[in-house]
Amino acid sequence: MDHYADDLTAVIDALDLEDVTLVGFSTGGGEVARYIGRHGTGRVRKAVLVAAVPPIMVRTADNPGGLPLEVFDGLRKASLENRSKLYLDIASGPFFGFNRPGAKPDQAWSRTSGCRACRPDTRTPTTRSPRSRPPTSART
Repeated sequence: MDHYADDLTAVIDALDLEDVTLVGFSTGGGEVARYIGRHGTGRVRKAVLVAAVPPIMVRTADNPGGLPLEVFDGLRKASLENRSKLYLDIASGPFFGFNRPGAKPDQAWSRTSGCRACRPDTRTPTTRSPRSRPPTSART
């Protein structure tokens, strides 16, 4: 997170921004918190953290409510073995709350728009060749 916070500082400084409102969702919330921790509130008027990541997720003596290290070991192992399947499993389960009692996961959603990056055969704007883009008259 330090490099995210330092990048944000570089942008705020380069644009000479004052009285900014920083809004961070998920990892972005961690970035906002780290920015304030590292660089202070001199240029910040407000900070909004929306479903922000916690400062530390692993269980330690100082964080007894954290997750056991084995959870992270399992995620690392799954990522190395089959990253696409891991992303699909996360999108189909805990990330969007589909693992809650009574939840009805929409597999069509998670296998298409919800998890396009999980499928190696999916052609996204970042993987399409320039020729495959639709023609446009307003290209700049």
